[in-house]
Amino acid sequence: MGAIQAVRAITLSVLFASSAAMAQSYSQFTTRIPQYSDLNFPSEAKTLGFFSSVSNAIFKPEGDGPFPAVVLVHTCGGIQPHISDRAKELIAAGFVVLVQDSYGTRGHTIFCTPAGVGAPRVYKDSFDALKHLSQLKVVDPSRIYLVGLSLGSFAAAAVSSPEVARWIGTQDRFRASIGWYGACTFDVGPYPKWELLRHDVDRPVLLLMAKNDGETPIADCFPLLENLKAEGKPVAWHVYDDATHGWDKSDARRGYQYNGAVTADAMKRTIEFLKQN
Repeated sequence: MGAIQAVRAITLSVLFASSAAMAQSYSQFTTRIPQYSDLNFPSEAKTLGFFSSVSNAIFKPEGDGPFPAVVLVHTCGGIQPHISDRAKELIAAGFVVLVQDSYGTRGHTIFCTPAGVGAPRVYKDSFDALKHLSQLKVVDPSRIYLVGLSLGSFAAAAVSSPEVARWIGTQDRFRASIGWYGACTFDVGPYPKWELLRHDVDRPVLLLMAKNDGETPIADCFPLLENLKAEGKPVAWHVYDDATHGWDKSDARRGYQYNGAVTADAMKRTIEFLKQN
């Protein structure tokens, strides 16, 4: 084989591999989303109380608004107490909060496995929540954001892509998004890695990541994030050197270590980013 033929062969193999990865990603959207019907959200926002159920509920600060709003997306562990804590902090900062529950009402109880509700269905739920919030009088429809943790961080990265919105079948877009302890890719071997943060990102996205994250390793974010930033893409990030995955809760079985200082700083950065965008 001559040099030119060899170059062509390599180019074709790279293009084929890239197309295969993209096709596999798109097939996830076409097959996983229809497996579950859409979520139902309440028609009014209420005050978050001690006994409030947060599952697919909408909460508001004191006053009539309209307020900026956040769709808060849970981890692959579903709705847990730390989600309520994050909702309270966002409400206190002046945001209406819709706590998206993609698992509970669908009977998904299998922790962190491919069975049940897939990530593309979670993304669709987020866009549905965005559309619902935009129709409420208490919400400023021009300032609706997504904040997601772990699996929710996958959603935060995905919704920054116009291609993902097209795959979902919506023209609605979040103003900006923030992901806690997520990554830029996710290994679903033996299949190609999921591309979470896509090169067509056109909405501001902030990724807050843990250097010692063994569940969603961040190595593939570098130099990707620097390259996207150099291209003028609206990406921002911060890496916590002393944090593990799930830094705002503890789970010794999974290696999560609660870090109050990181949790407080992450929320501070989150609120600042939301208000700046």
